[in-house]
Amino acid sequence: MKWDDLRVFLEVARQGSVHAAAKRLHLDHSTVCRRVGKLESLLAVKLLNRTRKGVTVRTDAHELLKHIENMDVHANALDDAIVRGSAGASQLVRVATMEGLASQYVARRLQVLAQFDASVRLELVSIPQTVDLSRKEADVFLSFFNPRTAGLTSKRTASVAMHLYCTPSYLCRRGTPHTLADLAGHDFIGYIEELLTIDAVRWLDDLVQHPRMVFHSNSILAQCNAAIGGLGIVMLPTFVAEGVAGLQRLFPDTSVQRDVWLSVRTEQTHLPRIKAVTKFLTHIFEQDRAFLLGQTAALDHAAE
Repeated sequence: MKWDDLRVFLEVARQGSVHAAAKRLHLDHSTVCRRVGKLESLLAVKLLNRTRKGVTVRTDAHELLKHIENMDVHANALDDAIVRGSAGASQLVRVATMEGLASQYVARRLQVLAQFDASVRLELVSIPQTVDLSRKEADVFLSFFNPRTAGLTSKRTASVAMHLYCTPSYLCRRGTPHTLADLAGHDFIGYIEELLTIDAVRWLDDLVQHPRMVFHSNSILAQCNAAIGGLGIVMLPTFVAEGVAGLQRLFPDTSVQRDVWLSVRTEQTHLPRIKAVTKFLTHIFEQDRAFLLGQTAALDHAAE
């Protein structure tokens, strides 16, 4: 057996699709089929069940798959060791998270990463749905929920507060709400309901019942900009809204909170590049704990 053939079978098993595995491995569809077929012939056993929806690993091939997964762990560790031993070489780690966390928080703090490992380079993927780390869509996943997925190591690493924001011009036009009950007559900005795949971002529903929506977008930055334009009231995490010119916080002492969970594949937790990135993320969240909860004096002053 050759490692290349085993690796192809492993990727097909992870992706659940020959086409997706071929794309991931940068191979032709026919090459992937040929490699898997060669392995099946060598072992004299069928490895995959093929259906219209894709492929699944046959029950009698699960034990083999476990061994190949262990081999992949060691192969990744070897790659890391070789890269770390090469002068000037960089190690790449892909972090996937939601748009606001990616662009408005993590991206603004990337210079801190060098304090933990100067050889690590970070790829930041902004994605509005759950990421499957088992398919190597990313190395690290930051989310507002606990994935509770087998094979992942997840930990709560921060808490984030969401507040209501609008512009003074909107309040002049529509009046200032003094109680939460007053919000019934106001205009709101939020997500497109049918495009939501993560329940945790339905934070407006936690504070306002049946809000009158005047604008929907799957982009939190578009929502923020619509509020800046005076269209209505929007609920935003502090790391998106605080310090934005023109926005002020309504009901400063009233918020909705979400936990931030950091997840990695369990077999990768020992890799130095993964450790460096998880330590970096844990550090910035801890340093910004008060800011993320909207509790610092500077933020309170800006909201007045």
